[in-house]
Amino acid sequence: MTDPNRHAILILDGVSAYNSIGAFNREVARVIREATTGLDVVMLDMSDTNRFNDGLRQALEDYPERIGAAFSFSGFGVEIGAKSGNGNLWQRLQIPMLSWMLDHPAYYLARHKSPAAAVMRLYANRDFLEFHRDYVRSPYRTAYCRFGAMTYGRQPYRREPKAGETPLVICPKSGNNPALLEETWKLLPRMIRKVIRDAIDHYWGQTARSGNVVNSVLAAADGAGVELRNDLTLFTFFVMQLDDYIRRSKADILVRQLLATPVRIYGDGLTYIDTSKARATILPPVDYDTLTNLFFESFAVISMNPNIDDECNDRPYSAMGSGALPISDINPWWQKSYPALMPYSYDFRDCPVTAVVEKVLADPKAEAEDAWQQSQQQRRTRTFDTMIEEALEFALTHRYFTFKFEPPQPYFTKCGD
Repeated sequence: MTDPNRHAILILDGVSAYNSIGAFNREVARVIREATTGLDVVMLDMSDTNRFNDGLRQALEDYPERIGAAFSFSGFGVEIGAKSGNGNLWQRLQIPMLSWMLDHPAYYLARHKSPAAAVMRLYANRDFLEFHRDYVRSPYRTAYCRFGAMTYGRQPYRREPKAGETPLVICPKSGNNPALLEETWKLLPRMIRKVIRDAIDHYWGQTARSGNVVNSVLAAADGAGVELRNDLTLFTFFVMQLDDYIRRSKADILVRQLLATPVRIYGDGLTYIDTSKARATILPPVDYDTLTNLFFESFAVISMNPNIDDECNDRPYSAMGSGALPISDINPWWQKSYPALMPYSYDFRDCPVTAVVEKVLADPKAEAEDAWQQSQQQRRTRTFDTMIEEALEFALTHRYFTFKFEPPQPYFTKCGD
């Protein structure tokens, strides 16, 4: 048994593409250990059932009634025990479970609906949170908790490009041929194909930038006489088709444009693109630890946002946390939050990424100063540490209202009591 004055936070780890979730989990653990007192971190490996069960039993033995919360990303672990007949595992153990949901609720919808009051979802952008609020409508707790500059425990540094040398510009971006998705649609009923096609036309007619796909789905469905707002299954099906297709299409545009520039592209799913005359170097994807090193080695990092209007990908935060220049596609939030970075931002029609790369390579010393100023400003205003501090506050609040709540007025009754 551990010191009775110490409490623990459980972090649920598991297998993910390029071990990105593992890297995020290690960063969460680092921040908790460095920024808090009286809190220990217990990592639970969800890739092996026996190791997970043994680790959880040991944590319960070491910290009896002193486990403050369980954290995970992408809904890892939220459904454990949901079909056992005795309720969700976290509900039975009275441990608040908080998970950052990194995908649109249309993907893995069950994870967003939550099987028990013990589970709280944290969305890293308002677009996903609002879709949950307006359409998923799970009765359980949900919050907004966005990323910040990610330093991975290292010190950022000012880039000092040398005369005559081409600075390293990287783009970690895998792809997927949009034509392959189009082929699958040929098997669908004609009306469904029409809604999808009309939604695509509506989306590109509205924006050349990253942006939410929901309004385009609703416009196309309304035009076909199909009401989706109270049909969550069909609604999320259409949202996922459009979201997937637009993301594939944008990645296709981005990579094809970058082929004409001397950048490094790390990714898979790109073999359908002819790269025989490329100036860019196409390399296989790397695990997230290697990618973290590349953030610190690179002069600039090119990223592509999800289809959202509010917030950005996590890659710009990693760039700013290392001192590198973030090159991102434009959405309203990016434009408002980072006006100094607009000269280094692109869209998918009027502001091609090639022009941004050419600008960066033409005068890297000036761009290095802009990158350093933005890095310093971001680290003053919001970091990954800030996000974890907020998450711990959410955990305390969630624990209190779920398991310890005692209303100050006798005439207040919790819903369901």
